[in-house]
Amino acid sequence: MVVSQNYKKYKDVRKSALLVVIILVLSSCATVLNRSTKTIYITTTTPAKVMVNKDTLRTFQDKIAFEVKRQSTDLKITVFSDSVTKQVSIKPSNSFAFWLNAYPTPMLWTGFLIDRKNPKRYTYPTRMYFDMKDTTNTYLSYDPRSKKGEIDLRISLPHINNFLLKPDNERNYKFNTGFWGLTVGLDYYYSAKQFVNLSATGVMDFFLPVPAAVDMSGYYEIMNSAYISVSNNHKIKKLSLGYGLSYSRNRWMLNYSEWGEPEPLTREPVEKFNNAIGFVFPAYYMPTEHFFVGLVYRPTFFRLSTENPFKYEHLISIDFGWKIKLTK
Repeated sequence: MVVSQNYKKYKDVRKSALLVVIILVLSSCATVLNRSTKTIYITTTTPAKVMVNKDTLRTFQDKIAFEVKRQSTDLKITVFSDSVTKQVSIKPSNSFAFWLNAYPTPMLWTGFLIDRKNPKRYTYPTRMYFDMKDTTNTYLSYDPRSKKGEIDLRISLPHINNFLLKPDNERNYKFNTGFWGLTVGLDYYYSAKQFVNLSATGVMDFFLPVPAAVDMSGYYEIMNSAYISVSNNHKIKKLSLGYGLSYSRNRWMLNYSEWGEPEPLTREPVEKFNNAIGFVFPAYYMPTEHFFVGLVYRPTFFRLSTENPFKYEHLISIDFGWKIKLTK
């Protein structure tokens, strides 16, 4: 009987220990999320051969992909053609999954300890661009080339939006910052480093950064705006800076909700619109070939069909988006 009870306690302890080990392993993000290898994409300006560690392959249409092991040692890459040889040594860096261990978990930050000696914690640049006319041992993490006549589709989320509006017959300016929006546009490159953008945008000031059903009580304001814009943009390495014109339809609403125990009704709900002409100044940073993040400043100065046409209003958006090449 005593032996049976001791054996049962032993099994319970073993199950508890196994559960702790499983939780620890699952809380180590790099160990769970990362593969033991990493795919890297190499682009060259002319046909070339690429040697990564001891594997040598010829580029196809000036591009090639390699599967490399994640490890703590430098990655050796040699790119060579008939006229030039470039050799680079790339130091490993901690991957996003490794830094994800900083997110609070039930086991706190023990994931850092589990991943500390695991080679899966490391990563290398996903994309590398080699200019074969440049004889120095350098590379870029992006392809700076854009061809004349290239057309790109842009889809972005102006996620954080700051409004400054002056509705007619309202004593004060209306000011608020909220979330959510959508932009769809086209880029046309008329030179390698300059392009024209045509976009249609709709934004709002929803007070939560994630979609959710909410109940309001008493008075509350809503601001939103829809506009089209055309801008001329200059590409400077990973940056693009632009300037152009915009035509906007701005809306301000004062609503009243009887949910809960609202304050007494002192004025009727109202909705006011204006159509405005102004400028647009987009500024973007592209950390990868397809993803971009930036700031859009859209001031307006002239409003159509209003009692006070000359009024300053603005929209300032923090924008996240993607672009897709429609032409090669």
